[in-house]
Amino acid sequence: MPVTRRRLLAAFGSSLIAALAAWWWWPRKVEPPTVESTPAASGNAGFRAWIDTLVPAEADFPGAVALGVAERMQELIGEQPAYAALTRAALEWLDERARAQGGNGFATLPEVDRQSIVSAALASAPGSTPRTFFQATLDDALFHTYADESAWVNLGYAGPPQPIGFPDQQRPPGRG
Repeated sequence: MPVTRRRLLAAFGSSLIAALAAWWWWPRKVEPPTVESTPAASGNAGFRAWIDTLVPAEADFPGAVALGVAERMQELIGEQPAYAALTRAALEWLDERARAQGGNGFATLPEVDRQSIVSAALASAPGSTPRTFFQATLDDALFHTYADESAWVNLGYAGPPQPIGFPDQQRPPGRG
């Protein structure tokens, strides 16, 4: 049987596919995040203050911390090593900024000073630790805040129409 280019390419392709398949299904050792890698262990007060500054309580709205959003986010962050590393670095950055403003840490600052640090994080360069942390935590905080049924009451939202459905779905839309 002569060796042709077609047979060489077929053998090479088969070997490549087999190697990729073996790599894909090879068991990987995944290290679970340690307690020290989560914001709950290092900077819980700073993290809660950050979330409270992003989504504060108002007269007719409980705010993210009152709804337990900080705790839910800490669980989420603890499950994702990259997010945990980002959070640790960002909490250090927050405390450095707080000390530069004369505080002992971000959580000890008055609301106005915390808002100025949040604004500085937003104004940071795209891709920087403060900006990435701001974007990630704001998205997650808003998601978890408005996903909580307790927040719907003051918004006038009765909840999703399902499982009951849309009883008037057969009628054409009305004009408002």
